[in-house]
Amino acid sequence: MRYLEPLVLVVISVMVVAACGDRAQEQPAKVIRPVRTMTVTTGSVDTGRTFSGVSKAGSVSRISFRLGGKLEGILVKEGDTIRKNALIASLDASDATLQYEKTLSSVNKSKVYMETATSNLSRLRSLYENNSVSLNEYEAAKEKLANAKATYLADKKTLDLKKKELGYYKVHAPMAGRISNVSVEEGENLTAGQVILEIHSMDSMEVLVGIPDAYISGIQKDDRVSLSFTAIGDRTFNGKITEVSFNIDTESSTYPVTIEILDPSDAIRPGMSAALHVAFKSAQSVSHPMVPVHSVGEDTGGRFLYVVKSKGEGLGIIERKAVKIGRMTNQGFEILEGVSIGDRVVTAGINHLSDGLEVKIQ
Repeated sequence: MRYLEPLVLVVISVMVVAACGDRAQEQPAKVIRPVRTMTVTTGSVDTGRTFSGVSKAGSVSRISFRLGGKLEGILVKEGDTIRKNALIASLDASDATLQYEKTLSSVNKSKVYMETATSNLSRLRSLYENNSVSLNEYEAAKEKLANAKATYLADKKTLDLKKKELGYYKVHAPMAGRISNVSVEEGENLTAGQVILEIHSMDSMEVLVGIPDAYISGIQKDDRVSLSFTAIGDRTFNGKITEVSFNIDTESSTYPVTIEILDPSDAIRPGMSAALHVAFKSAQSVSHPMVPVHSVGEDTGGRFLYVVKSKGEGLGIIERKAVKIGRMTNQGFEILEGVSIGDRVVTAGINHLSDGLEVKIQ
């Protein structure tokens, strides 16, 4: 039995060593994250830009009456097409008509009185020439005729004013177009100058766009541009800049610019979202490095790139580089400071990396 004890101890020792070896083999191998990279180069800057806008009628007429009154009738509805000079609406003109008729009656009476005074003066003139009436009677007849003429002319002028005033009780279309924003109903009491509807000219359409101050200097009147509308699909329209505001719009902090659509379509309606495409100049090469937009990260420390320093055998070490960006183009960001042409930067998955991490370069 004494000879067995050393043998047992040897067996136990061998088993312990074997178990430890198995545990060492079970430990996972070090994982090296693969990263997608690119070599920084220079690029070209496409200076074309797209700005959002909204379409509007080239000419809008806001219709109102010159005087107040009860709306007797409105002959159009929202969306109707109307021709020039067509009757749109009318006010109750019963009182004005009565005043006109009274004035007309006065004109007729004063006309008769004037004609009577004229005949009487003609008769007295013959008698006076034959010394049959006195000079006083003849002069009195002349004065009556002068008064009669003055009364007639005054009444006639009043009649013309009353007739013109009657025309104010009806409103006609000043231009052909489409009815919009009807805001009144029959029987409603209106005030002078109250807008009852709008007429939008369909012969010409425009687009109003706000241009940021960084680009307004490149916008000139009569420049040719292209336009597109989300609601119309892939069709592109030609446009010409007709107005460039000198003052900034304080609400949007942009400069209002108006573009005339040179080839309008019935599919374009006021209020549609539009895109203005402006080619300020041809593409130009730049000497600064260009990197994809998604390769630039930003946190509380500012904007940065992850540069990979090669250590051989396809491996590298991540190094965070603070950068200063310039223009954003269709190729990405222009990098003014932080990296150099020829550096290898990470282009994907930067949120899962950190400074000093070992990676596999792809």
